[in-house]
Amino acid sequence: MTWIKLTKREFKTLFFGTVFVVFVMAMLPSANLNAYVNNADKILHTFTFFVLSLLLNRASSTLSHRIRNMLALLLFGVFIEIAQSFTSYRSPSYNDVIADLIGILLFQALYSTYRLIKHLRNPTP
Repeated sequence: MTWIKLTKREFKTLFFGTVFVVFVMAMLPSANLNAYVNNADKILHTFTFFVLSLLLNRASSTLSHRIRNMLALLLFGVFIEIAQSFTSYRSPSYNDVIADLIGILLFQALYSTYRLIKHLRNPTP
């Protein structure tokens, strides 16, 4: 399995562009996705923060950066909920932050598992 061949700088640019789009979308009036799929909003939060974790991890991937990145993404999720509380058409939710955290942790767990399997298949001396 190979990753997309982008530089760390390109991943940072892609990450910050995605953060901007996510924030703008989070501040727009919401479509009632739950009318079509149960918990669609939570699924979208989880997927979004999984992708943000992937992009940020590819932009800076040392262990200390991974921990910092997880905290920064979680704070971004909290910031979105606080910002939504100032609108008349969106409402903040602790459950959204939990869904964000699940997306972040899911990526980290899958990435760590991938790296472990890769190491076990090709141990370096």
